[in-house]
Amino acid sequence: MRATPLSTLRDDLATALVPDEPSAPPPSAEAATPSDADYAELAAFHGIERERLVLIHPGSHHAAPAWPAERYADVADQLAADGWQIAIVGDAPEPERTAGVLGAMQTAALFLAGAVAPAILPRLIANARLLLSDDAAASSPVAAARALGTPHIVLAEHPRDIGSDAIIARARAALSNTGDAHPGQPFTLHMPAAHESA
Repeated sequence: MRATPLSTLRDDLATALVPDEPSAPPPSAEAATPSDADYAELAAFHGIERERLVLIHPGSHHAAPAWPAERYADVADQLAADGWQIAIVGDAPEPERTAGVLGAMQTAALFLAGAVAPAILPRLIANARLLLSDDAAASSPVAAARALGTPHIVLAEHPRDIGSDAIIARARAALSNTGDAHPGQPFTLHMPAAHESA
């Protein structure tokens, strides 16, 4: 039995094959917008509780930040003792500021610095009961808080020597006006369950 020459097979295949349809266009900007599922996944993984959430953003756009990490930690500790869930947010390039606050705290907090996608951050701010931030630069979370109506305290808008007690009093007053917000039990650090590898 004789084999069919390759050139004949190639010609037969060329006529039988149909070119692929043009590839699908890249996803639109609207499709790239994080979905409710993206935020729900973030909240579930970190144990975020909307009704108790207070965001601390110690990052600064100024050469001299309004406050040192220890004062942020003092405010965060006292609010955590009141039962509020504290989450530290910020950019990944600011570890000395964000990690400094966490390191100075006596209570546990969620450390979300560098863990929240920029597109999801406004949703996190919208769900927070209060945002404490160093400054109100255009690229800071304060702009989103103002647009979304989230209560916020901007330390750069206060005298540089303002103490922790004055800011804690302002924070408690703001939190008392948030309607259905009721702090629960004092917050303990959420540790996601370790997944067993298959």
